[in-house]
Amino acid sequence: MQTPLEAFFNSSYMPHGHCYLWQPGILWVNVLSDLLIATAYFSIPIALWIFVKQRKDLRFKGIFILFALFILCCGITHLFSIYTIWHGSYGVHGILKAITAIISITTALILFKNINTLLAIPSAQQLEEAINRAATEKSRRAHAEQTQKSEAIFKFALELLPTGLLIIDTNQTIRVVNNALAKLFEYEPDELVGMPLAALLNDEQAKFHHVLTQSYLNQPEQAHAMASGRTVRGKTKYGNEVWVEVSLSTHDFNNEKHVFASVNNTYETISDLNFVFEKSNRLQRVIDATEDGIWEWNIQSNDVWYSNRLMHMLGVNPDTTKADFNLWREHIHPDDKDRVLEALEQHVTQQQKYDVTYRGQVSPEQYQWVRARGNTIFDTDNQPLLMSGTLTNVNYLKELEIEISEKSRFLNAILNKSLSGMFIYDLPLQRITFVNKQFCEITGYNFKQLEIIQSQKSFIELIHPDDQVMLQTQFNDLFTNQNSEANSLEFRIQHQNGHWVWCFCKQSVYSFNGLHLVKEIIGTFFDISDQKEQKDKIRSLSQDFYTTFEQAAVGIAHVGLDGSWLKANKKICEILEYNLVELLSLNFQKITHPDDLDEDLELVATLMSGEQTQYSIEKRYICKSGRVIWAYLTVSLVIDEWDNPSHFISVIEDITERKEVESALAESNLALEKFAYSASHDLQEPLRKISAFSDSLSDRLVGKLSDPDAVYELSRITDAASRMRGMINSLLQLSRYSKHQLHKEQLQFSGLVELLKEDLSQAIKESQCTILLEQDFIIDADLNSFLQVLRNLVTNSIRYRDESRALVVTFSSQTINDKLMLTITDNGIGFDQKYASDIFQPFKRLAPNKILGYGMGLAICKQIIRAHEGDIKANSHQSLGCEFIITLPTKGVV
Repeated sequence: MQTPLEAFFNSSYMPHGHCYLWQPGILWVNVLSDLLIATAYFSIPIALWIFVKQRKDLRFKGIFILFALFILCCGITHLFSIYTIWHGSYGVHGILKAITAIISITTALILFKNINTLLAIPSAQQLEEAINRAATEKSRRAHAEQTQKSEAIFKFALELLPTGLLIIDTNQTIRVVNNALAKLFEYEPDELVGMPLAALLNDEQAKFHHVLTQSYLNQPEQAHAMASGRTVRGKTKYGNEVWVEVSLSTHDFNNEKHVFASVNNTYETISDLNFVFEKSNRLQRVIDATEDGIWEWNIQSNDVWYSNRLMHMLGVNPDTTKADFNLWREHIHPDDKDRVLEALEQHVTQQQKYDVTYRGQVSPEQYQWVRARGNTIFDTDNQPLLMSGTLTNVNYLKELEIEISEKSRFLNAILNKSLSGMFIYDLPLQRITFVNKQFCEITGYNFKQLEIIQSQKSFIELIHPDDQVMLQTQFNDLFTNQNSEANSLEFRIQHQNGHWVWCFCKQSVYSFNGLHLVKEIIGTFFDISDQKEQKDKIRSLSQDFYTTFEQAAVGIAHVGLDGSWLKANKKICEILEYNLVELLSLNFQKITHPDDLDEDLELVATLMSGEQTQYSIEKRYICKSGRVIWAYLTVSLVIDEWDNPSHFISVIEDITERKEVESALAESNLALEKFAYSASHDLQEPLRKISAFSDSLSDRLVGKLSDPDAVYELSRITDAASRMRGMINSLLQLSRYSKHQLHKEQLQFSGLVELLKEDLSQAIKESQCTILLEQDFIIDADLNSFLQVLRNLVTNSIRYRDESRALVVTFSSQTINDKLMLTITDNGIGFDQKYASDIFQPFKRLAPNKILGYGMGLAICKQIIRAHEGDIKANSHQSLGCEFIITLPTKGVV
């Protein structure tokens, strides 16, 4: 059984839709209506919130908030009514309605409570009427205040006037006086008001003046004497006589005529005239004494006045020449005239400042720099009336300015074009205050970037941490000791990109403050990063050279041009059995075997003459113990920076053991050659018998031998004997080639090619082979043996040619690192590159069943090239041809 609370919040009651019998028309009309009402109720609080937010002057914001809550709750109730159509949550629905009811009742109570206050708020019409009344009252009060203020200003102005002023009516009764007039006649102002004008005049003139004044009142336009001023004798309060000048003017106020009289003490006027005259004389003396020319120009009439000084500055005589505007205009230099007149026009029309410097003609042959300045009086319509000013000769200053400008330009060019970076450092502020262009290029910072950096940290922080103390110490030394110049130093500064730049810097004192303490330091520096890097490389190379020099497996020495030992490593001392001190006291001539000395000296002479840059030789040295050793010596000449020979570098390799092995090998080869010759002779004798008897047997059995197998076997015996004879001859030929059997000479390679073509003329013709020589050269070789190499290589090209294209064999050469590279290429069938080294082995053939041969040709070539102290290699691609590269030393090659 459900508790009352559970039953209250149970949502399993019959939905409200059952009341509509789930009729779509009724149901959706209610749903959409509630939805639209809820939307409106939700939007109204938003509008109220915006209204309250914008109107800061509202007094009843709480009522607006209650209305917003009330409308919002109504919207929620309508929205939940849609939910109850499908779900029977009537308990929650009731709670929402209860909340809405509470807020609604609260809003109504507060509204009724404040109804009188709200009714007291004026309507728009009432508010407008109140504003109009307030404005009218404010205007009336302002007018009254203005009138009162005007009267006060009028009275104040009267009192400020330096002359006496009084106002009389048509009865010549005094109405208004100022303090100046009362003081002149020794009265208080209040005493004179209401008195007749005659009280201020001498008795003799009172009646006469009364008549004149009355006549002026009746016909003021004809009484010029009274209006312009008339001198009369006055009488003070105490009967003293005073001469005064009186000027009258009439004005009507409220249909009543009044006379305004200004009264001046003629004694003071005369004194003022004398004062003005003295001032005028003083001003004229100043004008005559000044170096500036004074001028005045009446723009309306175009009349001008020039001081005598100005006339002289224009190059004319003031006694004979009349001042004229064109006189000034014509003295302006033609190149400056447009600029000067434009400045004058802008001043007159736009009231811009008139201050222009130009070149003016001071004599028929001379122009000088002058400065014109002036100002203009304008009327109320901003029309120019009168312009006055000065003309100053500034030729000396201008020339000085030009000179300073040229020097500044020169100094700036030095600063900006200098290879050195420059900066000024303010010691008290500890910041850079100036840098030149090269400073920016070296460090990557422009001055603005430095300003930003220095606003956050000290300039010293841009210096490498290991160098900061050194630089700061120098700053302190300059400041403390006031030395004009500091020692140079090297430091690292961080580049704008982040890397460190090495700088060589020198600093000196630039300026002092009022206490004669150092204020600024100027520094110059240049980038030595490359030099530092080069120095490090040199140090590293020096260390590497020393290590290599001392630990090399061969002897290395520096030898003087006279043959003395200058420097030697440990290995050469070991080879020659001398210690370093002993060796350096000798020369190479003393320890060279006498039989080898002449050849060595001849080669040294070729280095000194420039015929070659280095040479190599096998020679013998006599060791300290007297033992003779063989060494392979390589010598090169070192040239100094002035292109003069400095010394020799000698590399000595001990080849004594190799020589002993070569000697033993030579003896072995000689024995082998003798054995091969003997063996070939002994083997060829039975082969000749086998061949002779097989040939004889074949001839005798022709037509008698019916067994074909017997005929075939007999022919095979004959062929085998013939091949065996050829192989023995090739083997004998291979054993004969050694360097001791060569007779080298300088040969024109084109001559070798011609001999080759002659030897192989028949084969070349049959194969239609073309032999090309790209360029002729000279080779140091044995004629017969090297011709044999070329013959074997070209024969192979002919044998292994591609029948589908014409055979072309090409000879080319180049010299690389004192080595002659001879290349022989063809366009034959080629071979697989993996056999490139095997083809030089004796009896090695890649196509033994297709092409006849013994497999000895390339082996013989290799043996001959070795005898020439060279090497031979092969490169090939199948179907593209092959390439043979012969490398020979260039010694003796022209």
